[in-house]
Amino acid sequence: MYFVKIAFMAGFGLFVLSGCSLQTNVPPSSKYQLDVSTDVPALKESGCSDKVLRLGMIESSALLSGNNIYYSADNGQSYIYTKARWIEDVNYQLANLIERSITKRDIFKDVIPLQSLAKNDLLLETNIYDFSQKIHDDGTTTLHLSVKLVLVEAYTRNIVATKFFERQKEEKEGNIKGALQGYNDLVAQLLQETNSWLEESCSR
Repeated sequence: MYFVKIAFMAGFGLFVLSGCSLQTNVPPSSKYQLDVSTDVPALKESGCSDKVLRLGMIESSALLSGNNIYYSADNGQSYIYTKARWIEDVNYQLANLIERSITKRDIFKDVIPLQSLAKNDLLLETNIYDFSQKIHDDGTTTLHLSVKLVLVEAYTRNIVATKFFERQKEEKEGNIKGALQGYNDLVAQLLQETNSWLEESCSR
């Protein structure tokens, strides 16, 4: 009888636990990614057409290496969107967009990722200082993007050129929609200016 009572209590406990496991208070989250065109016309001539460019690992705050989407308010406090997440972390997305954009511009003989076993002549270092959204009390929002680019000669380790990109974009909607619109515009500018800077650096 004691065994039957214990078995009944254990079974009832499993039933309660399994019932609770079917319920959740976590809201469903939508997945987002940067939507920026990398379609650019190829150069007819380039001073680096015989050189291979390796893309270094992007350096940034740890906040950009995860899937959470952050924003701040005028009161200085920071928050996380509870119903919105990045499909892939910002660092990965930016690295992919930069690689595709430079490759299609045909500035170099080839553009290879950090993990490639191929030899390279140049290395592009990328540091993201700011990639953020601030939502204001009036409901508008401001997006910030600040990036430092360094072109390094692979053999000598000498710095060939350095570029600092810093822009901000105002949007009417202080939400995830406004964030994506602003980020897309800023990243598009970054890609364009990165290509122009690399072209100029190769012509020296």
